[in-house]
Amino acid sequence: MYNLLISIATAVAVTFAFGFLLGGGELRIWWGVLPGVISFFVAYILLARRSLRAVQAIIARAQNEFQSQNIDRGIQTLKEAYGVGKWQFLVTSQVDGQIGSVLYMAQRFDEAESYLKRSFKKNWVARAMLATLYYKRKKYDKMETIFEEAVAANKKESLLWNLYAYCLWKSGNRDKAIAVLNRAVEKIGADKRTEKNLKALQNGRKMKMRGWNHAWYQFHLDRPPAQRQQVQFRRR
Repeated sequence: MYNLLISIATAVAVTFAFGFLLGGGELRIWWGVLPGVISFFVAYILLARRSLRAVQAIIARAQNEFQSQNIDRGIQTLKEAYGVGKWQFLVTSQVDGQIGSVLYMAQRFDEAESYLKRSFKKNWVARAMLATLYYKRKKYDKMETIFEEAVAANKKESLLWNLYAYCLWKSGNRDKAIAVLNRAVEKIGADKRTEKNLKALQNGRKMKMRGWNHAWYQFHLDRPPAQRQQVQFRRR
């Protein structure tokens, strides 16, 4: 927000200054329009880059905390970026998405929900986690609404489409799942995993999601191989 206001103020000042200078001492505003427009974009780009560098530094410190398994400290570090959000658009919603994703992956679902709701719609992982959370709670109407918003904003993400179809299939809506994958094939083009899952559903077989590896397991709809082996060992 502040970056935009400063850029506008800079553009106005430059416009009037050039209007006077090029107007021979009289205000001829049209002489200053082009310099004003240029100054707006230059100022905004420089200020936005400064904000981006500040956010990147905060994220780097937060990642160090997460790698040390200090989730709460990492989240508190990420929240420092809210201050930058007053200067630059979309920073706050992106930070919320990051925090919500971390809490979701830590299986702190109730805490994650409010952050995921405020996440940026282009952050498809955070939006998909919110939709998956509704799936887990059997709130299927809300699940579909969020998934539809997510695929509309991220048309080329094959895992997102397949995750949507998977949740529909698992909730007993095979036909809807097939329709979603048909749309996916149209949007993303040739994708072997999507095409295989579409054929599997059409032939009454199961979808296979493990080909996406960690990107799939982060949604906690399946256990990674090591965890499955541990569970089987305990059962034995």
